[in-house]
Amino acid sequence: MHQRAGRQAVAVVAVVALGALAACGSSAEPNAGHGARTTSPARTTTVAPTTTTVAPTTTTAPSGTGWTTYGGGVDRRSSVSAPAFVRAPSAVWTSPSLDGAVYGQPLVYGGTVLVATENDTVYGLDETSGAITWSVHLGTPMPAGDAPCGDIAPTIGVTSTMVLDPASGTVFASAAVVAGGAVRHDLVAVSTRTHQVLWTLDLDQPGWSAPAQLQRAALALSAGRILVGFGGNYGDCGAYNGWVVSAPESGTGPLAVYRVPTAREGAVWAPGGVTVDSTGTIFAATGNGSAGPGQAFDHGNAVIALTPAMGELGFFAPADWAQDNASDADLGSTAPIALGDGRLFIVGKQATAFLLSAAALGGIGHPLASLGLCNSRGANAFDGSSAFVVCTDDGTLVQVVIGTGNTMARGWTWHSPTGGAGSPTVAGGVVWSVDPGASVLYGVDEGNGTTRYAIPLRTGTPTHFAAAAYADGLLVVAGTQAVEALR
Repeated sequence: MHQRAGRQAVAVVAVVALGALAACGSSAEPNAGHGARTTSPARTTTVAPTTTTVAPTTTTAPSGTGWTTYGGGVDRRSSVSAPAFVRAPSAVWTSPSLDGAVYGQPLVYGGTVLVATENDTVYGLDETSGAITWSVHLGTPMPAGDAPCGDIAPTIGVTSTMVLDPASGTVFASAAVVAGGAVRHDLVAVSTRTHQVLWTLDLDQPGWSAPAQLQRAALALSAGRILVGFGGNYGDCGAYNGWVVSAPESGTGPLAVYRVPTAREGAVWAPGGVTVDSTGTIFAATGNGSAGPGQAFDHGNAVIALTPAMGELGFFAPADWAQDNASDADLGSTAPIALGDGRLFIVGKQATAFLLSAAALGGIGHPLASLGLCNSRGANAFDGSSAFVVCTDDGTLVQVVIGTGNTMARGWTWHSPTGGAGSPTVAGGVVWSVDPGASVLYGVDEGNGTTRYAIPLRTGTPTHFAAAAYADGLLVVAGTQAVEALR
């Protein structure tokens, strides 16, 4: 898998503002159920979190639809309708220092920016001023040394992007905690209205090694269930498997789980998390499994369709999935994007983009279309008829034009002036991308791929796969020390 959950060690570069990816095979697609099961009733644990509430500096809550999950929606398109940018946005606030690095994408809703740290603290920041209006400490984070390998330090707490239910005003966070000397993975519901923990569920599964399971994938909320993907730590060490755990939003009732049916690995780790389309079908992309050439397919390097009850509906895998397993070329290094027309788009470390039918994924080697592209890790974006893909190795963004006749073609390519690029977010005619090594937010013209804006960030070094959120006219970026908002 080699997911590199942590930040890159890249020298900081001074920046000034700048002007104006075919395979065939013959495997039938299954119709049901590898690895799906339902556990016994969920284990609810009692915690005594530390809650701090501070009087906000403003009483005016900006209006808007908000950014309540990774990519702005469970389709993971990472694009939003917004007024066109006609000038470079400038910083309107930088938050006070937080108690740990923020790896998840910020959420924005109802006048509040929500982030969580690797020290297991959830923060509510005033959307107008950036002041900390409340915080909840969820528990004691796992010391980095407790993990068999990895690149997050000094502690591992909340690594994934949280998800918010606007109707109930509840934000859900997945936290690695140490309790009674043991590592545990807790799903925690926090009220954004009372700033109190409503419930906590232990997500750990019988027989697994909790320190070896990293919860990196963004949470999703669909049909009253919270969807949580698990993989391993950077370095592919220890006994871990890919899992998707589905928990009831109420905090009561059984968990439903899907274990990727490989002997080992098969991580569900992409920062964008699992994807849900308009039919309610869930799509999880996996990293490399343990089966090699000549062995039976093990669901490594696949897109797997699941029911809300975690039953398997079908899968897609490249024809050379076994070689991808052997070479750590994860298809699931990004999340599938639901295009809204019954099709999915995905490209991973194996450097080939695939267009898939959501209703019939195609089994082994039968996509709707494929295109040689680049090694892509993190998350990608889609707007109109174009996907915007981050090419991790060379610090570029590539436009892929997707046609109605199941065609894909390269459009423009943008090269980062500082050599690094991050997961894109599209807003106001601009593709926004963070270079973590240089601490710069770039704005790339959506139409022609030219650099429109280069904005130094004041967040501390952004974490690996950092991506901007957009809501209420604000671009929000988090880093290792603080959160910054620009307008």
